[in-house]
Amino acid sequence: MTQPPDKTPASQVFHGDPSELPADPDLVYGMPYRHYKGGAYSTVGIGRFEADLAPVVVYRAMRDPSLLWVRRADVFSEPVATPQGKVPRFAPDWPAALACLDFLPRQAVLHVLALHDTPYRRYHDRRHILEMFEAAHGRGVVLDRAQALAVLCHDAVYVAGCAHNEAASAAMIESVAPGEARAVLERAAQIVLDTRGHRPSCMGADTVLDLDLLRLAAPPDVFDRHSQDVFAENRALLAARSGKQGDALLAEFMRRRAAFLSHLAQRPQLFLTAAFADCEAPARANIARTAGSAGALDTL
Repeated sequence: MTQPPDKTPASQVFHGDPSELPADPDLVYGMPYRHYKGGAYSTVGIGRFEADLAPVVVYRAMRDPSLLWVRRADVFSEPVATPQGKVPRFAPDWPAALACLDFLPRQAVLHVLALHDTPYRRYHDRRHILEMFEAAHGRGVVLDRAQALAVLCHDAVYVAGCAHNEAASAAMIESVAPGEARAVLERAAQIVLDTRGHRPSCMGADTVLDLDLLRLAAPPDVFDRHSQDVFAENRALLAARSGKQGDALLAEFMRRRAAFLSHLAQRPQLFLTAAFADCEAPARANIARTAGSAGALDTL
Protein backbone atom coordinates (compact mmCIF):
# COMPACT_ATOMS: atom_id res chain seq x y z
CA MET A 1 0.00 0.00 0.00
CA THR A 2 1.07 3.62 -0.48
CA GLN A 3 0.81 6.17 2.29
CA PRO A 4 0.88 9.87 1.41
CA PRO A 5 3.52 12.03 3.05
CA ASP A 6 2.61 13.04 6.61
CA LYS A 7 3.83 16.38 7.97
CA THR A 8 6.78 16.29 5.60
CA PRO A 9 8.33 19.55 4.38
CA ALA A 10 7.62 19.99 0.68
CA SER A 11 11.19 21.14 0.11
CA GLN A 12 12.75 17.93 1.42
CA VAL A 13 14.50 16.08 -1.39
CA PHE A 14 16.03 12.62 -1.23
CA HIS A 15 18.77 11.33 -3.53
CA GLY A 16 19.02 7.67 -2.52
CA ASP A 17 22.11 8.27 -0.43
CA PRO A 18 22.64 5.68 2.35
CA SER A 19 23.14 8.52 4.85
CA GLU A 20 19.45 9.39 4.41
CA LEU A 21 18.34 6.09 5.93
CA PRO A 22 17.49 5.98 9.65
CA ALA A 23 20.36 4.84 11.85
CA ASP A 24 18.10 3.35 14.54
CA PRO A 25 19.50 -0.15 15.27
CA ASP A 26 16.03 -1.34 16.35
CA LEU A 27 14.55 -0.91 12.87
CA VAL A 28 15.40 -4.46 11.83
CA TYR A 29 13.37 -7.44 10.73
CA GLY A 30 11.19 -8.88 13.46
CA MET A 31 11.68 -6.19 16.11
CA PRO A 32 8.44 -5.86 18.10
CA TYR A 33 7.02 -2.37 18.40
CA ARG A 34 4.10 -0.89 20.33
CA HIS A 35 2.03 1.92 18.82
CA TYR A 36 1.29 4.72 21.25
CA LYS A 37 -2.42 3.76 21.10
CA GLY A 38 -1.56 0.22 22.16
CA GLY A 39 -1.35 -1.85 18.97
CA ALA A 40 1.39 -4.49 18.65
CA TYR A 41 3.51 -4.53 15.49
CA SER A 42 6.77 -5.91 14.18
CA THR A 43 9.11 -4.34 11.66
CA VAL A 44 9.92 -5.97 8.36
CA GLY A 45 12.69 -3.53 7.48
CA ILE A 46 13.59 -0.21 5.92
CA GLY A 47 12.81 0.69 2.33
CA ARG A 48 12.33 3.66 0.06
CA PHE A 49 9.19 5.18 -1.40
CA GLU A 50 9.59 4.75 -5.16
CA ALA A 51 8.19 8.16 -6.12
CA ASP A 52 10.62 10.36 -4.18
CA LEU A 53 13.12 7.94 -2.56
CA ALA A 54 11.94 8.90 0.93
CA PRO A 55 13.02 6.32 3.54
CA VAL A 56 10.10 4.26 4.82
CA VAL A 57 9.54 1.64 7.50
CA VAL A 58 7.73 -1.53 6.46
CA TYR A 59 5.90 -3.25 9.29
CA ARG A 60 3.03 -5.60 10.07
CA ALA A 61 0.40 -5.87 12.78
CA MET A 62 0.72 -8.85 15.10
CA ARG A 63 -3.04 -9.43 14.77
CA ASP A 64 -2.75 -9.77 10.98
CA PRO A 65 0.84 -10.48 9.89
CA SER A 66 -0.27 -11.13 6.29
CA LEU A 67 -0.82 -7.38 5.69
CA LEU A 68 2.18 -5.09 5.29
CA TRP A 69 2.09 -1.40 6.20
CA VAL A 70 4.41 1.36 4.99
CA ARG A 71 5.09 4.65 6.77
CA ARG A 72 7.64 7.39 6.24
CA ALA A 73 10.58 6.66 8.53
CA ASP A 74 10.60 10.16 10.03
CA VAL A 75 6.88 9.88 10.83
CA PHE A 76 7.28 6.36 12.23
CA SER A 77 9.77 7.56 14.81
CA GLU A 78 8.47 11.05 15.56
CA PRO A 79 7.03 12.01 18.99
CA VAL A 80 3.27 12.34 19.36
CA ALA A 81 1.50 14.63 21.84
CA THR A 82 -0.70 12.79 24.35
CA PRO A 83 -2.37 13.85 27.63
CA GLN A 84 0.61 12.25 29.38
CA GLY A 85 3.10 14.22 27.32
CA LYS A 86 5.05 13.45 24.17
CA VAL A 87 5.71 9.77 23.42
CA PRO A 88 7.12 7.97 20.37
CA ARG A 89 4.54 7.07 17.74
CA PHE A 90 6.10 3.58 17.75
CA ALA A 91 8.40 2.39 20.53
CA PRO A 92 10.45 -0.84 20.66
CA ASP A 93 8.62 -3.42 22.76
CA TRP A 94 11.30 -5.98 23.58
CA PRO A 95 9.72 -8.62 25.87
CA ALA A 96 10.90 -8.56 29.47
CA ALA A 97 10.97 -12.36 29.34
CA LEU A 98 13.87 -12.18 26.86
CA ALA A 99 16.13 -10.35 29.34
CA CYS A 100 17.92 -13.68 29.90
CA LEU A 101 19.22 -13.31 26.32
CA ASP A 102 20.72 -9.86 26.83
CA PHE A 103 24.20 -11.34 26.44
CA LEU A 104 23.35 -11.72 22.73
CA PRO A 105 22.78 -8.94 20.18
CA ARG A 106 19.05 -8.48 19.67
CA GLN A 107 19.52 -8.95 15.96
CA ALA A 108 20.95 -12.43 16.63
CA VAL A 109 17.89 -13.31 18.71
CA LEU A 110 15.57 -12.00 16.01
CA HIS A 111 17.38 -14.00 13.33
CA VAL A 112 16.77 -17.24 15.23
CA LEU A 113 13.14 -16.37 15.92
CA ALA A 114 12.65 -15.63 12.22
CA LEU A 115 13.59 -19.23 11.42
CA HIS A 116 10.38 -20.26 13.19
CA ASP A 117 8.16 -18.16 10.92
CA THR A 118 8.16 -20.38 7.83
CA PRO A 119 4.57 -21.07 6.67
CA TYR A 120 4.71 -24.85 7.17
CA ARG A 121 5.38 -24.41 10.87
CA ARG A 122 2.13 -24.45 12.78
CA TYR A 123 3.21 -25.82 16.17
CA HIS A 124 7.00 -25.53 16.30
CA ASP A 125 6.82 -21.81 15.62
CA ARG A 126 7.79 -18.49 17.19
CA ARG A 127 4.82 -18.62 19.59
CA HIS A 128 6.16 -21.79 21.19
CA ILE A 129 9.59 -20.27 21.83
CA LEU A 130 8.18 -17.05 23.27
CA GLU A 131 5.73 -19.01 25.43
CA MET A 132 8.64 -20.89 26.98
CA PHE A 133 10.46 -17.68 27.85
CA GLU A 134 7.25 -16.10 29.15
CA ALA A 135 6.51 -19.15 31.31
CA ALA A 136 9.97 -19.09 32.84
CA HIS A 137 9.71 -15.36 33.49
CA GLY A 138 6.20 -15.60 34.91
CA ARG A 139 7.13 -18.42 37.29
CA GLY A 140 10.30 -16.76 38.50
CA VAL A 141 12.55 -19.36 36.86
CA VAL A 142 15.92 -17.77 36.11
CA LEU A 143 17.49 -19.28 33.00
CA ASP A 144 21.27 -19.31 32.81
CA ARG A 145 23.02 -18.67 29.51
CA ALA A 146 23.12 -22.30 28.42
CA GLN A 147 19.44 -22.80 29.21
CA ALA A 148 18.44 -19.57 27.46
CA LEU A 149 20.38 -20.55 24.34
CA ALA A 150 18.79 -24.00 24.41
CA VAL A 151 15.26 -22.59 24.63
CA LEU A 152 15.96 -20.14 21.81
CA CYS A 153 17.55 -22.68 19.48
CA HIS A 154 16.00 -26.06 20.30
CA ASP A 155 13.55 -25.90 17.35
CA ALA A 156 15.63 -23.62 15.13
CA VAL A 157 15.79 -26.41 12.56
CA TYR A 158 12.54 -28.29 12.15
CA VAL A 159 11.35 -30.50 9.32
CA ALA A 160 8.41 -32.78 10.02
CA GLY A 161 9.48 -36.41 10.23
CA CYS A 162 13.21 -35.67 10.20
CA ALA A 163 15.30 -37.53 12.76
CA HIS A 164 18.05 -34.92 12.75
CA ASN A 165 16.21 -31.76 13.80
CA GLU A 166 17.68 -31.64 17.30
CA ALA A 167 21.22 -32.37 16.12
CA ALA A 168 21.01 -29.65 13.46
CA SER A 169 19.52 -27.18 15.94
CA ALA A 170 22.25 -27.95 18.47
CA ALA A 171 24.90 -27.40 15.82
CA MET A 172 23.54 -23.88 15.18
CA ILE A 173 24.21 -22.66 18.70
CA GLU A 174 27.87 -21.89 18.19
CA SER A 175 27.10 -19.59 15.26
CA VAL A 176 24.34 -17.84 17.23
CA ALA A 177 26.67 -17.08 20.17
CA PRO A 178 30.21 -17.31 18.73
CA GLY A 179 31.82 -15.40 21.60
CA GLU A 180 30.29 -17.48 24.37
CA ALA A 181 32.37 -19.73 26.62
CA ARG A 182 32.92 -23.22 25.26
CA ALA A 183 31.40 -24.88 28.33
CA VAL A 184 28.19 -22.85 27.93
CA LEU A 185 27.90 -23.69 24.23
CA GLU A 186 28.46 -27.39 24.84
CA ARG A 187 25.91 -27.59 27.64
CA ALA A 188 23.35 -25.64 25.60
CA ALA A 189 23.86 -28.06 22.70
CA GLN A 190 23.44 -31.07 24.98
CA ILE A 191 20.20 -29.68 26.40
CA VAL A 192 18.87 -29.33 22.85
CA LEU A 193 19.84 -32.94 22.13
CA ASP A 194 18.01 -33.95 25.32
CA THR A 195 14.75 -32.55 23.93
CA ARG A 196 14.62 -35.44 21.45
CA GLY A 197 13.97 -38.08 24.11
CA HIS A 198 12.94 -35.68 26.87
CA ARG A 199 15.38 -37.16 29.34
CA PRO A 200 17.87 -34.77 30.99
CA SER A 201 21.54 -35.64 30.81
CA CYS A 202 23.17 -32.44 32.04
CA MET A 203 22.67 -29.62 34.51
CA GLY A 204 19.68 -27.43 33.73
CA ALA A 205 18.17 -29.68 31.09
CA ASP A 206 15.26 -30.63 33.36
CA THR A 207 13.98 -27.05 33.45
CA VAL A 208 14.15 -26.66 29.67
CA LEU A 209 12.39 -29.98 29.16
CA ASP A 210 9.61 -28.87 31.50
CA LEU A 211 9.21 -25.65 29.54
CA ASP A 212 9.12 -27.61 26.29
CA LEU A 213 6.29 -29.85 27.60
CA LEU A 214 4.31 -27.02 29.14
CA ARG A 215 1.75 -27.01 26.33
CA LEU A 216 0.60 -30.45 27.48
CA ALA A 217 -0.85 -28.74 30.56
CA ALA A 218 -2.76 -26.07 28.63
CA PRO A 219 -6.52 -25.66 29.18
CA PRO A 220 -8.41 -28.30 27.16
CA ASP A 221 -9.53 -25.94 24.39
CA VAL A 222 -6.01 -24.53 23.98
CA PHE A 223 -4.53 -28.04 24.08
CA ASP A 224 -6.94 -29.10 21.31
CA ARG A 225 -5.87 -26.13 19.17
CA HIS A 226 -2.26 -27.19 19.66
CA SER A 227 -3.20 -30.70 18.50
CA GLN A 228 -4.79 -29.19 15.39
CA ASP A 229 -1.56 -27.28 14.73
CA VAL A 230 0.48 -30.48 15.09
CA PHE A 231 -1.84 -32.15 12.59
CA ALA A 232 -1.56 -29.26 10.13
CA GLU A 233 2.23 -29.32 10.44
CA ASN A 234 2.43 -33.08 9.74
CA ARG A 235 -0.57 -33.54 7.46
CA ALA A 236 1.23 -33.72 4.11
CA LEU A 237 3.90 -36.11 5.36
CA LEU A 238 1.39 -38.37 7.10
CA ALA A 239 -0.81 -38.47 4.00
CA ALA A 240 2.16 -39.43 1.84
CA ARG A 241 3.27 -42.17 4.22
CA SER A 242 -0.14 -43.59 5.09
CA GLY A 243 -2.01 -43.11 1.81
CA LYS A 244 -5.01 -41.81 3.76
CA GLN A 245 -7.03 -38.65 3.31
CA GLY A 246 -9.92 -36.80 4.97
CA ASP A 247 -11.41 -38.26 8.13
CA ALA A 248 -9.28 -41.39 7.81
CA LEU A 249 -6.14 -39.25 7.86
CA LEU A 250 -7.30 -37.36 10.96
CA ALA A 251 -8.11 -40.65 12.69
CA GLU A 252 -4.64 -41.97 11.85
CA PHE A 253 -3.05 -38.83 13.23
CA MET A 254 -5.06 -39.02 16.45
CA ARG A 255 -4.15 -42.66 16.87
CA ARG A 256 -0.44 -41.89 16.51
CA ARG A 257 -0.62 -38.83 18.73
CA ALA A 258 -2.48 -40.74 21.43
CA ALA A 259 0.08 -43.56 21.26
CA PHE A 260 2.98 -41.11 21.57
CA LEU A 261 1.43 -39.21 24.48
CA SER A 262 0.33 -42.42 26.26
CA HIS A 263 3.88 -43.74 26.02
CA LEU A 264 5.14 -40.47 27.48
CA ALA A 265 2.59 -40.71 30.29
CA GLN A 266 4.06 -44.03 31.43
CA ARG A 267 6.87 -42.07 33.05
CA PRO A 268 6.57 -41.55 36.80
CA GLN A 269 6.81 -37.78 36.20
CA LEU A 270 6.19 -35.70 33.13
CA PHE A 271 7.47 -32.54 34.80
CA LEU A 272 10.79 -32.87 36.55
CA THR A 273 11.18 -29.66 38.55
CA ALA A 274 9.25 -28.23 41.47
CA ALA A 275 8.52 -25.04 39.50
CA PHE A 276 6.24 -27.02 37.16
CA ALA A 277 4.82 -29.63 39.52
CA ASP A 278 1.35 -28.08 39.18
CA CYS A 279 1.37 -28.97 35.47
CA GLU A 280 1.42 -32.73 36.07
CA ALA A 281 -2.30 -33.28 36.67
CA PRO A 282 -3.69 -31.13 33.81
CA ALA A 283 -1.18 -32.63 31.38
CA ARG A 284 -2.20 -36.17 32.31
CA ALA A 285 -5.87 -35.22 31.99
CA ASN A 286 -5.27 -33.91 28.46
CA ILE A 287 -3.39 -37.07 27.52
CA ALA A 288 -6.16 -39.29 28.85
CA ARG A 289 -8.76 -37.27 26.95
CA THR A 290 -6.71 -37.55 23.75
CA ALA A 291 -6.47 -41.31 24.14
CA GLY A 292 -10.23 -41.48 24.62
CA SER A 293 -10.89 -39.35 21.56
CA ALA A 294 -8.59 -41.50 19.43
CA GLY A 295 -10.40 -44.60 20.59
CA ALA A 296 -13.74 -43.08 19.70
CA LEU A 297 -12.50 -42.23 16.18
CA ASP A 298 -11.32 -45.83 15.72
CA THR A 299 -14.83 -47.11 16.37
CA LEU A 300 -16.53 -44.87 13.81
